[in-house]
Amino acid sequence: MRYEDARPKIRSGDLLSFSHGGWDSVSSIKVNIVRMATRSRWSHVALAWVVGGRVFALEAVKPKVRIYPLSLLGDFDWIPLQAPWHPQTEQFAMDRIGVDYSELTAIRAFYEPLADGDVRECAAYVREVMKRDGIDLGPMSRPDALVQRALEHGSSITFIQQKQEETRGA
Repeated sequence: MRYEDARPKIRSGDLLSFSHGGWDSVSSIKVNIVRMATRSRWSHVALAWVVGGRVFALEAVKPKVRIYPLSLLGDFDWIPLQAPWHPQTEQFAMDRIGVDYSELTAIRAFYEPLADGDVRECAAYVREVMKRDGIDLGPMSRPDALVQRALEHGSSITFIQQKQEETRGA
């Protein structure tokens, strides 16, 4: 589905999952290591936040938890969670903007559940925010684990393409 068609359907609290990859930078190599270690196509997750007619991603990335325009993040998978998005959920999410991202925490998240309240990596941030809305995305803070848990609980997944492929004339 094209982003322009999906955009009006996306709601605050929807899960966004990404499959970034490549071999052209240290960051891209790290992303591919995540994908290989988890045997998953997903390397990153975020939450949708709709405000003022715009759709943003709430995400934990290096160097800090941030708010970023979803339209600038490339292709993604959209997983509606039917989150009630209570005011206290939004407040919790906003209060964590600016928290430092931790690569060490991201590595630990592969092997063990993180402490309650820890939001220093992408899946941990999403998991903790959604807990405030009564949505249990499981004990593990890994992109693949969150997506799988959402799908097990009846959510659907739709691939969203940001820009339409240009066709070349002959």
